[in-house]
Amino acid sequence: MSSYLSDLCRFYDRLSANPDSGMPPEGMTAEQISFALVIAPDGSLVRVEDLRDSKGKPRRRFVPAAVKRAVNIAPNFLWDNTGYVLGVDGKGKPGRTAKTFAAFRELHEGLLGTSESPHARALLAFLRQWTPEQFAALELREALLDSNVVFRLDGEAGFLHEAPELREIWAKALAGDGEEVGQEGICLVTGKPATIARIHPSIKGVAGAQSSGAALVSFNCPSFTSYGKEQSANAPVSESAARAYTSALNYLLQRGNRQAVRIGDTSMVFWADRATPLEKAVTGFFDLEPPAGDDSGPEELQDREQVDRIRGILRALRKGESLNQADRELDGGTRFFVLGLAPNASRLSVRFWLTATLEVLLRHVARWYADLEIERQFPDSEPEFPPLWLLLVRGLAAQGKAENVPPELAGQLARCLIGGGRFPDNVFAALLQRIHADKKVDYFRAALIKAYLCRNYPKEEGIPMHTLNEDEQNIGYRLGRAFALLEKTQKDALGRDINASLRERYIGAASATPRLVFPVLLRLTQHHVTKASKMPRLAGYDVFFTRLMGEILGDVTDFPATLTLADQGRFMIGYYHQTNALYRKKDADAAPDEAAAGNDE
Repeated sequence: MSSYLSDLCRFYDRLSANPDSGMPPEGMTAEQISFALVIAPDGSLVRVEDLRDSKGKPRRRFVPAAVKRAVNIAPNFLWDNTGYVLGVDGKGKPGRTAKTFAAFRELHEGLLGTSESPHARALLAFLRQWTPEQFAALELREALLDSNVVFRLDGEAGFLHEAPELREIWAKALAGDGEEVGQEGICLVTGKPATIARIHPSIKGVAGAQSSGAALVSFNCPSFTSYGKEQSANAPVSESAARAYTSALNYLLQRGNRQAVRIGDTSMVFWADRATPLEKAVTGFFDLEPPAGDDSGPEELQDREQVDRIRGILRALRKGESLNQADRELDGGTRFFVLGLAPNASRLSVRFWLTATLEVLLRHVARWYADLEIERQFPDSEPEFPPLWLLLVRGLAAQGKAENVPPELAGQLARCLIGGGRFPDNVFAALLQRIHADKKVDYFRAALIKAYLCRNYPKEEGIPMHTLNEDEQNIGYRLGRAFALLEKTQKDALGRDINASLRERYIGAASATPRLVFPVLLRLTQHHVTKASKMPRLAGYDVFFTRLMGEILGDVTDFPATLTLADQGRFMIGYYHQTNALYRKKDADAAPDEAAAGNDE
């Protein structure tokens, strides 16, 4: 646990030292703020100021660190929603709303009651004289309801929470938070004695988790605890470290951040141990197709440049060049970190944690795309570097819908891509099941099968090449080629009068139990060969068929009873290669839908 928390804390320290980085400073969090209540020195409300953007959406602003709330009543300092700040919300529970307003006022009386700051006196005067009934007179009351608000003193440019004296009060309050618990310990992150955080701040932005935030470190059941310790004392992390790592994660997971990507149910974040041009471009590894459109703005053009840069690096690494040769501006020794998080009720699960130098990470990605490399049926419409999300949708999702991608398989495949490990066997099994169900082998599925074979089986066992290999002797590959020829012969003989093609009826059984299926198919195909040979445009078809089938299966005297999963994969690769070769030779200039007739549904 301490490894990724430590690296997140170091990332927080690096970025928080730069005021332009967008990382909240110590004791602050970034929250969506919609309005400012502008108050006079005597506490009267002067106006409500709209802080939203041109589309009416709240803006992200740094405010004092948010408290963790579930069903408890806990106010934030110098900002909150209208239920706490004004005693009015749309939840329909006036009794509870009265308590939240009283708690907000009590917090500020306790922290600001002895302050001589004009900002503190103005705020306390406002809270003492404000009543929820006054809300009905506000012009922006409908938009204001339930939104987050901050305070501004009339005539000043900054907000109250930005005033130096109030920030000092907040810093002292944070330092004294641990006094209620009174528990000191050795922080697992820093290794130093410190006040241990009883409850860690919430982490927001993980897809599928609670919108109010979820916990990465929490203990709320006796079975989770040990030695009589309560809550987060079971994994002692200091309050400052807890705020640092959660601030770093919330920064990485925020909407629009280019250091996060979602694959299935896994939200992955990336960061480096020092600044590097690729720190915000690592997500491009998962989609290396340049953004489309000629009217791209500055950000889109920058994305296009970064994608082109990564593609060039990967091509160079594939040729055996070093990272320094591929791109002299990059430091291959820069260490990158990848954390995969998945929702688990009110908590977060760590799906995976990987760390590697930039050069190693890039080589893993380059190897992934090299393993995927296979001839494309339609080069103009099929990407050279297929993005992982598209492989998942086209390869593993029922009905080709993104919502049907098995989430656990998506996370495993993402880990394979960036970690350089084995191709998950259960992902491959699910891929074959999808092929059997859909009766279809296309570029994306063939690429995934090839990646599995390249990753999990040594070269000497006969891995099919990226294009047709007529010398390959693996029986699964040869049977796949033969099946493609049988299907092509059926279509040549029957044309459009086919009720159900051989692929639609037999590809699953032929790849799994060839001894039961192939003798039947060969007898059936003799009728197709005879019929095709009688057509003037296919004169000599029997000679063509006999010659090619002899080249494919000439020395095969018996069909295996079953094929292993790996050989079933080779069957599909052989089928894909031979189908492409058959249509390319005959219909080199055919339209895509005609050329793909052997793979149509």
